Amino acid sequence: MSLHTTIRGFLSSAWRLARVRSTKRDLRFKDLRQIKLREPIVPKISNLEVSPDHPLWQFFADGSKSTSALRQSEELDTDSREWTSAELRQKSFEDLHRIWYLALKERNVLAREARLGEAMGMDDFRQINLVDLKLVRTQKRIKQVLLERQIAVERAQVSMQDEIQEYLQEFQERFVNCKANEINEFHEKLVRLQYAIFGIRPELSLELLEEEGGIDVNFAKGVSYVARLKLERYKKLNPDVTVTSGNMIEDFVFFLKDTEEALKEVKQLREANQSRHLYNSEVIPFLRNAIKNHLTQED
Repeated sequence: MSLHTTIRGFLSSAWRLARVRSTKRDLRFKDLRQIKLREPIVPKISNLEVSPDHPLWQFFADGSKSTSALRQSEELDTDSREWTSAELRQKSFEDLHRIWYLALKERNVLAREARLGEAMGMDDFRQINLVDLKLVRTQKRIKQVLLERQIAVERAQVSMQDEIQEYLQEFQERFVNCKANEINEFHEKLVRLQYAIFGIRPELSLELLEEEGGIDVNFAKGVSYVARLKLERYKKLNPDVTVTSGNMIEDFVFFLKDTEEALKEVKQLREANQSRHLYNSEVIPFLRNAIKNHLTQED
């Protein structure tokens, strides 16, 4: 028997069964007057349950206690004024943050009411615009105050960096030119300096690698500074030495080891073509790996 014949047989059987069912149960209404419809359920607010903690209540002036979707003009706060710049300058960052979002929340409420008013055919939004304008001015002044603070911080940082650079230059000259009986004292000062300015601890540890920001750009600058100091001191005592550190790979060797030993290792690196300039994106990963390898070898 072919597949086509089988399918036709299934279809015929289904059709006959459908006719048998329809004869046993008549689905047609006999008397429409006997059908009774229930009373329609009229939509009421009481039928709707909305959580008082629903976030959308924030778009209403009184939150979940609001009794109307649209305030009347006399209900708007038209008597208050915007915050002045002088008042805002006396506020903390937390207070400015709070004032900003209170203003933003009220503006959202006003925007919703204005949109609802447009849908209802209202054409007078002068009171809403008046209140919104005061809120906008407050927000603009908050941004201005924050900008003033940011500029002040940046100027202070620039001034501090200038002072730090002057101190580092002065310390380098004193370190390089110090007498033999003073070098131990200057080494102790260098340990304190590298920690205070560059965040380099007296002893490297694996915990340093796990800390967020433990090895950063400032740390790398400190490595180069210490390496330059040690090399310049050695060259001062050994005028025939003319080697200079050319990159972070060599800087780390001078930073980590005794200068005389570091010179030999740097020479080997150069002969093996393993010394090269690192891109900025390579410096931090290199330092992390180099410190990890150094600590592993010590163990």
